[in-house]
Amino acid sequence: MKCAVVSLSDNTVINVILADPSIDTAYEGTRLVGIDDNFPVRIGWLYDPATGQFTDPNPPVEEVVEVTP
Repeated sequence: MKCAVVSLSDNTVINVILADPSIDTAYEGTRLVGIDDNFPVRIGWLYDPATGQFTDPNPPVEEVVEVTP
């Protein structure tokens, strides 16, 4: 299972690894959060333990291309 390694101090994802959070132990100062293999979590994302949701603090910016005739 894919897991996010989340820092307990600021709830930032510091790594994404293969592990089982019900069996494997997290490093000191972190927690393992299981994530769906199809869900794109990356290092630097934020985790909300109250909701179990991950958010990208720097979402991609959509470019607007204007076409002139």
